[in-house]
Amino acid sequence: MTIYKVKDRETISSVSSSTGFTASKLTAFLQYAFIQAVGGDIRFAINGSTPSTSLGLRLLEDASVEVWGTEAMTNFRCIDDGGTATLEVVYMER
Repeated sequence: MTIYKVKDRETISSVSSSTGFTASKLTAFLQYAFIQAVGGDIRFAINGSTPSTSLGLRLLEDASVEVWGTEAMTNFRCIDDGGTATLEVVYMER
């Protein structure tokens, strides 16, 4: 069984325009980012495209998802889906 531990965390409070994870948080040994939408829904993409209020995967308020791998975390972008959402992020490493 693989054990993962918390490496870092952040709150992304400004998602009114397309934004990604803070680059300095994406260190060499990260495995995944655990994210949760708080205060509203968000749209996100992990393929380098720019999400909008009508494009991208939808993460409902208080729902969570894991973003696995260096490429997906580097390419991650999100935007508020019409409300006042923030994004809670926990970065996990081995």
